[in-house]
Amino acid sequence: MNEGQLSLEGTDFRNSGMIELNGEWEFFWEEILFPKDFPSDKTPVFMNVPGSWYTDIEGNHYQNKGFATYRMVIEDIPNDMFFGLKKSNIRNASAIFINGKKYLEDGRVSTTLSESVPGNNPEMMYFELTSDTVEIIIHVSNHEYIVGGISKPLLFGLQQPLLTHQYQSITFEFAIILVVFIVGIFYTILFFTSKYYRMMEPATLMLALSCLCFGVMASMYSERILTIIFPDLTLTATFRIGHLLNALTVIFVLHTVYRINDKFLSKRLTWFLTSMFSIFILFVLIFPLEIYLSTLTFYMCFAVALFLLIWLRLVVLLFKSRDKNNDLTEHSLLSVAIFSVFLFWVDVLLYSTGITSNMSIAFFNMAVFSISLAALLIYRYTLYYKKSEELSNELLETLEVVTEKTNLVKENEIAFLQAQIKPHFLFNALNVISSIILTNQDKAYELVLSLSDYLRAKFDFYNKEKWISIHEEIELIESYVIIEKARFEERLSMFINIPEQVDFMVPPLLIQPLVENAIRHGVNKKKAGGVVSLSINCTGEGHILKVKDNGVGMSKETVALILSSNQTASNGIGLMNVQMRMQQLFGYGMEIQSEVGKGTTIIIHIPNQKG
Repeated sequence: MNEGQLSLEGTDFRNSGMIELNGEWEFFWEEILFPKDFPSDKTPVFMNVPGSWYTDIEGNHYQNKGFATYRMVIEDIPNDMFFGLKKSNIRNASAIFINGKKYLEDGRVSTTLSESVPGNNPEMMYFELTSDTVEIIIHVSNHEYIVGGISKPLLFGLQQPLLTHQYQSITFEFAIILVVFIVGIFYTILFFTSKYYRMMEPATLMLALSCLCFGVMASMYSERILTIIFPDLTLTATFRIGHLLNALTVIFVLHTVYRINDKFLSKRLTWFLTSMFSIFILFVLIFPLEIYLSTLTFYMCFAVALFLLIWLRLVVLLFKSRDKNNDLTEHSLLSVAIFSVFLFWVDVLLYSTGITSNMSIAFFNMAVFSISLAALLIYRYTLYYKKSEELSNELLETLEVVTEKTNLVKENEIAFLQAQIKPHFLFNALNVISSIILTNQDKAYELVLSLSDYLRAKFDFYNKEKWISIHEEIELIESYVIIEKARFEERLSMFINIPEQVDFMVPPLLIQPLVENAIRHGVNKKKAGGVVSLSINCTGEGHILKVKDNGVGMSKETVALILSSNQTASNGIGLMNVQMRMQQLFGYGMEIQSEVGKGTTIIIHIPNQKG
């Protein structure tokens, strides 16, 4: 089309049956002209359609908001057929006249915001021509949206080809929406019906909600399928619901990434970004349409930049993890999902600002996002299943070792006193591991190894005459503390302060019972928990070891009972056993400093070994 004129002579219009009315339309800025006003003595400028009315073909600029009249003439049309015109997206209210007759009014075209009623839904109109010429006049006003104009091509053609095109467009969009909805509904059902899967995969609900929001949101774009289902839905309501779901989708995607792996997106950053997009939600819910829509460009640009940065971070971490044991398949699938979200937002931004005239890229990438994340969760489930089998076998092997070693302990009373394996500790450790298996496979595997190391060390120290390196004793203590921290989490803190150059021999299992006592009978009896520390200082005669806690402390009577090796002491046989061994080995025992409510410090002196 050139300068508002289009001739169908010599075209294959009869074969194709349809044509897009793209090209140069006559454009009258801030004028509402009716068919009776033409021919007009006004000199028109020409505006490219489809596109926003930012700039005409001569480079003149226009305001984002305002009103205008578009006009074009089609000539040499076969006059023995019924014709139709499809309007897809004219922002933000329009009225269409064909050969002097108004065939469509979508919203209310107005010169002022107060009188304007937005309306921007795809519409079809059909008519019979009595001549071979068609004059099309379109009134357009935009007082709310980012920018006005005819943003998608108008289709002129025969009735059946237009209906076929409409059917194909709706079918494509509906198919994409259906795929996204199926993923969302599947994981919603899985989340609410399977407690095991809900505990095992924390990203399930967030993925389901993001897909459902994408699906409903997509039904408000392009062909606006939702308005076909609910024809009374106003454009204002469509805008508000659509942009509300828009922001919620961003939030749910961010939380999906965080719950899949917090190395990709930290908890603090996730909640910070959630608060920012929540502010936009408040804008959508509270402010008038024309006010919150003025922030839409910034919001979309921010979303594009955000998902680009997240994707770049994923790519960088992906290449860094090639030499490590990180799962490249999981990492790659998440990278594909986030890149598809980035492309979705790019296409939405370009379409909303009138740079592109369709949203096929956005629709396609919604499906890519849903399918890739669904594949990721399925893949993770298979890994969880395999790891669960491995951990179960490891636990069975550990229990076999426990059974075998326990039988040996029963045959040797000294070894039992020295090892101090408490049944309730073993039960609690296994209970913690079995629960963590559902939520954190790697941590559960680490705890199984720590428990194995702890039990192996306990049972191997059967010879009371054997001395070991202080570092071996510290490794045993660290294995024990790892297991206890898994139970009590933030309530327990442990600090070990040993100079690097320190290396001396100690009787086995002399220090570990002191740390165990500080944890079990000290800090863990406080509701808020506490801190346990182990320090070693060198002297000319040997080494001084201090185990200190800020727990509930002990009374003077309890301290006296322990130092006298009285088995009625409330803190049990652990400290009594250490006291007895100290006296047997060195001729002196421990020093205990304790105050009820303030904590306990236990000091032992290990003399230098001779020869």
